[in-house]
Amino acid sequence: MGLFDVVIARADCPGCGHSQEWRIRYKFGRCRQHEYRLGDPLCWFDPPGRPAPLEDDGENVGGLFAVPGLVEIGCSRCGQGEGAVLRFENNVVSSVEIRSSVGGDEYAQLERPSGWMRFWSRRVAGSRNEDRLDLSCRGDRWTVAVADGAGGLAGGEAAASTAAGAMVALGAERELDPDFWCERIRRLDGELEAEPRCGETTLVVVQVSQGELWGASVGDSGALVVEPDGLVDLTSRQIRKPLVGSGACSPVGIPRRPLTGRLLVATDGLLKYASWATLGALARTGDVQTAVEALIQAVTLPSGNRPDDVAVVLGERVG
Repeated sequence: MGLFDVVIARADCPGCGHSQEWRIRYKFGRCRQHEYRLGDPLCWFDPPGRPAPLEDDGENVGGLFAVPGLVEIGCSRCGQGEGAVLRFENNVVSSVEIRSSVGGDEYAQLERPSGWMRFWSRRVAGSRNEDRLDLSCRGDRWTVAVADGAGGLAGGEAAASTAAGAMVALGAERELDPDFWCERIRRLDGELEAEPRCGETTLVVVQVSQGELWGASVGDSGALVVEPDGLVDLTSRQIRKPLVGSGACSPVGIPRRPLTGRLLVATDGLLKYASWATLGALARTGDVQTAVEALIQAVTLPSGNRPDDVAVVLGERVG
């Protein structure tokens, strides 16, 4: 079955009606061996302790979906219950139904989303694999974080992974305004400095909801709005150094504003090696998946290598 996630939920046995807690494996979206319960938002980041792959990609799927699942252990009374149907509404675990047998392999969209964000993300290693990108969703509120561990310093990869994961987990819990994001990044700065295994990292966090965006940043990773006739640099005022983990970083807020085009969040592996004109032209190319692949290709050398790690997330409103 490969990588899967697990939903833990109480439901009735289809054979004898006994109510118990079930563990159900499933594959939907980007599986990273997370465990969820009813009402939990799906998280698109690596669990603590699991090494990130050298290359990965994925997209969110909005609306109401029915997804087949596989029960780990049957009913404690009659032994029945092999399959399940899980329902996810806008990337939140909404319900579980246990079945007596294993169903089909495909998931089905029951309702299409309205005013939904579609994101496509991709991260590829140049050499040291120190970039991270993470996403989470609660209802129609998305949190996107991109981090680039400082090269030449020990613990850059751990700092980037910790920072990005912490931000999207917090964003899944609640909405924070730019000032609170800055405050939370300053607190994270002290936490990373006190952690011996962690070095320093850039960090951009952006929340998107109901056609608006806002957030905060430190370092030279960036966030842009790709409009039909130009680019808006959301992180033009950010302070590049000191980085998060130094104990002295100075985060700058991204004021709340309408999302008037596509949202591009990326590390300097893309922003440093692609011109402004190239970024704009390619980020508007086709759908968001096609555009992300074109952006990655733009900073790929003829040899197939890249001058730096690249992490890029591109999203747009749909419906």
